Amino acid sequence: MRRCLLFISLALLLCLEAAGQEYNLLMQVRGRELTGVCVIDSRPDGSIMGTVVSEFGMKAFDFTYANGKAKVLNVVAFLDKWYIRSVLRKDLAFILSTLPQGKDAQYKRRTMTFSPDGRIDVVNGKFNIHYTFTPMTSEQ
Repeated sequence: MRRCLLFISLALLLCLEAAGQEYNLLMQVRGRELTGVCVIDSRPDGSIMGTVVSEFGMKAFDFTYANGKAKVLNVVAFLDKWYIRSVLRKDLAFILSTLPQGKDAQYKRRTMTFSPDGRIDVVNGKFNIHYTFTPMTSEQ
């Protein structure tokens, strides 16, 4: 069963890579880090779907965004707590609503900063969570 789920996750990642934006993701929370790949795909209807896969190939979570609301799906066991899902959902809603604008933004205690090299830094000041999205290049 685990092999099947891993295969499905990798197949989804490969399908999304063909049409989406790919980022190396570094998420820092209270001295702990989660690193991996974040793939974001925009759909023709305006909705967005994506996935975060760790460097070891383990899917951390999937997400969708439509009509100003984000959903966090298929969360790995160690992150699958209601309060973690809630914070992720709100952070993703902020990120995905601000990302298309391409300019620095702030909402409540969340800030997004775009660097000239393409890196995107997002900080959730309330919970001291730092997200760093670095665009993947063809060499990586």
